[in-house]
Amino acid sequence: METSGPGWIIDRMAVEPDRATVLADIRTLAAEPAPRLEDVERTLTDGYAHALRLEAQRLRLQRELEQSALVLGDDSGSADEVAGLARGVAATDGELTELRAALLLLKEIAQRIRSAA
Repeated sequence: METSGPGWIIDRMAVEPDRATVLADIRTLAAEPAPRLEDVERTLTDGYAHALRLEAQRLRLQRELEQSALVLGDDSGSADEVAGLARGVAATDGELTELRAALLLLKEIAQRIRSAA
């Protein structure tokens, strides 16, 4: 990954980032001895935006799960749908937990950079 020159993360984030990209950029910034505050703040913004999208997705899945559970009867197809939705909620919860932990680390880095300035 090219990490030289100002704004490399901002250029990379010109398109809507996915979770893997945000996490990779957080790891890269955390490993740098002196990351630029602008890069850290931009990655925090992208990370929080992605977390909001994941939360919205989780809420949508939860609503679908609840609706499907209401109509669950003897139909095995409905049971499969409910199980799939439950797995989707659980997966999204895991993604959110991982992203929030990484964002907390990056927030601490930003606070250290601001304190040093």
